[in-house]
Amino acid sequence: MASAYMDEEKKRLIKTLGMISTMGISMAVAIALGVYIGWTLDKWLETRPWFFFIFLFFGIVAGFRNIFIIAGREIKKDDEGEDKRK
Repeated sequence: MASAYMDEEKKRLIKTLGMISTMGISMAVAIALGVYIGWTLDKWLETRPWFFFIFLFFGIVAGFRNIFIIAGREIKKDDEGEDKRK
């Protein structure tokens, strides 16, 4: 009986760690992509540092948007799972 409980807890922990790492990677990629696009445009158009900061801001916003989407999806899955258990 305790073994089944521990297995369930391990599954939940691994799922949570996976979701958190997905959020972190999503945030980092969005910011890196924004920085790269901004830096490239600044280099091409010789407008340093304007596009860098504009696209850095867009990357940060996109990263937070991705986090909210992932979190909302996980919350919805948890709510559906609780409804099935009742």
